[in-house]
Amino acid sequence: MRSSAQWQAWRTVRSFGSGNSGEHASQWSARDSRLARPYSPVPGSVSDRLLADPPTTRQKAPVLRSLLPRRLRSPERFTGVASGPEIRVTVGVTSHNEAERIGRCLDSLLAQTVGPEHIEVLVVDDGSRDSTVKLARSYAERAEWGGFHVVQHRATGSPSKGRNTVLDSAAGEYVFFVDADDYLGPDALQAMLRAARSQVADIVVGRYVGVNRSAPNVLEPKGNDPAGTYHAGWLNSLHVQKLFRTAFLRGLPYRFNESLVYASDHPFMVCAFLHADSVTFVDDVDCYFITLEEPDAGHRVHVSRAEISAVQQLQFLHDCFGVMALARGQGGGLAKRAGRMRADYWNRLLKLHVPMLILRKHDAAAVVELARQTCRMAELYGARTSRARLVADAHTVLEALESEDPDVIRRTVQGVRAAVAR
Repeated sequence: MRSSAQWQAWRTVRSFGSGNSGEHASQWSARDSRLARPYSPVPGSVSDRLLADPPTTRQKAPVLRSLLPRRLRSPERFTGVASGPEIRVTVGVTSHNEAERIGRCLDSLLAQTVGPEHIEVLVVDDGSRDSTVKLARSYAERAEWGGFHVVQHRATGSPSKGRNTVLDSAAGEYVFFVDADDYLGPDALQAMLRAARSQVADIVVGRYVGVNRSAPNVLEPKGNDPAGTYHAGWLNSLHVQKLFRTAFLRGLPYRFNESLVYASDHPFMVCAFLHADSVTFVDDVDCYFITLEEPDAGHRVHVSRAEISAVQQLQFLHDCFGVMALARGQGGGLAKRAGRMRADYWNRLLKLHVPMLILRKHDAAAVVELARQTCRMAELYGARTSRARLVADAHTVLEALESEDPDVIRRTVQGVRAAVAR
């Protein structure tokens, strides 16, 4: 039997995560018809089906796999060499029109000190129109890999489908997600695997190195904390390029949402950090080189930031706060961690993430629309309640957004970002 708190959590997710059900959603739409409806899961998708039939405990891998279309369940869809018996880690590479860069990524896997016989490589391409897939397949015979497979599916505009495919097909004890335009340091996998084994960790956060951009690193917490201890610094590193224990990921009550076109890794990492018994860090080895480069001719990222509306940019928040609501409904230590994370997440969102998005907008109307959508989220998910515990800078940003004055908004977020940087 589910407790009343668990049922309330699921009702919260259903009303907050669906545009056509729940009292909150109805009031929201009626309150301001100028703004678009909130995010609604794609009918029949994994997220939609999990909402329709909520789990009582952590889902096991066979249950999760049963929710998938049959074509995504089996690695036979991949082309390449067969999986070997001693695979320690599966590296899932997601790509889209990365012919100019995927070679650098795969070369960095060849150079790993852990040895290719212990590595399974799964390349999942999102409908590239260039030679990305051909180049990827050429690497299958360059080493005695534990496994090397390539699959291409129809373009979706997001890496989420590819990451779900990797998660369902991985043969390794651990899995590491890589974007095809990034690359690994030579000792990355060896160092992270060693840390995972010695600390019995569900998640290993390796040191990031920014290439033409900042690096989303988080300082390792000091001291020996009990298993399951939450640290606010985790929210500074919500990128998914980390080492995970495969069985742990398959047991999470959330999968990558394939309908999100922006920040789809945020709710996934929120869920992973909440449920992890142990998170450890490798901060003495350059593990992951995360890049930001000007697109070449013919090269396009999944969806250009200029093409993303304010509604699309904030859709991921429905999943983030939905995951936290589910965790709070389960009670105990998990609920306490979710409560702390909710407060910290709002402060980070208003002090860092929203100002970053605002400063990328060159059109005053776009600034105002993003401000309205953020205020809507703040009302829907209780940013101003006492539990949110907003700090002064976050309050200042929220008040500026409520003014709907583009000059005031820009001036305020610039000041807050400068203060945070100091």
